[in-house]
Formats: sequence, C-alpha cells, structure tokens
Amino acid sequence: MASAAREVWGDLATTAFVESSLLFRSLDPEARRDLLQLARQATWAAGDQVSGDADEGFYLVVDGQAAALVGGVEVAQLERGAFFGEGRVLGAGRPTALVARSEVAAVVFPAPVVAALGERFPKVRKLLEAMHAARQKDASGKLAS
Repeated sequence: MASAAREVWGDLATTAFVESSLLFRSLDPEARRDLLQLARQATWAAGDQVSGDADEGFYLVVDGQAAALVGGVEVAQLERGAFFGEGRVLGAGRPTALVARSEVAAVVFPAPVVAALGERFPKVRKLLEAMHAARQKDASGKLAS
C-alpha cells in the first residue's frame, strides 16, 4: 500500500530531480512550476502495485526498482529517473501495471496534465512517443516468447 502522498512543491531536492529529468528539461520555468505544484510523491513497499489499468497517473521513479507488467509478464524494469504511464498520456498502449520490486519512491503527475504539456512542448511528446514505441516493441517480443 502506498504511503500518504505528499506535495512536491517546496521540496528542493525533489524539485531539482524533476527539473533534471530529460523529459522535463525542455519545459519553460512557468510550465515546470505549474507541473510541480500538481505533483505528489509517494512510496510503495516491495510487492505493492504502484499503478494499474484504471490509474490516471504518470510516474517518475525517484528511488527503488519496479517492474512493468503486461498480462502478468514483466516487460520492463524501471529504476531511478525512469518514467511510466506514457501510454496513458498518449491515449494508447496495452494495459500495464507497475509493481514495486523494492521500496519505490516516485513523483506522480496527473496524466492529463503531462498530455497537455506534450501538446505545448513537442520535445516532451516526442520523448514520450519514443519511449512508448520502444516499450511496445520490447513487450511484443517478450509476450511472443
């Protein structure tokens, strides 16, 4: 079960981590501020489901390891700096779950807000699309095995 989510706004270390993310570096200061004001950070214990099909979150892993699962098959391992939920943001993809393999801390953003940023900042959308395509290709190969 997730810890109680806490606000990120005002947490300098988490703010610096989000700002240094390859995905969010291209945002202007106002967009980053708006995103950080909506962000929450939570932690999950090993074995907890972090994210599921009905979830509306977009996750940036701060610490720990998590596995992305499609139909119970692990299709990706996520660690510090990795993001998850790009399929939700793009309105595409297979149903996936994210399960903590160790204690996981992540910053959680509302997926519709990240989608709006992707429309406003083409570089963000391109990075999301590239990651989504790569994960879909990897998942197809693993599911076919």
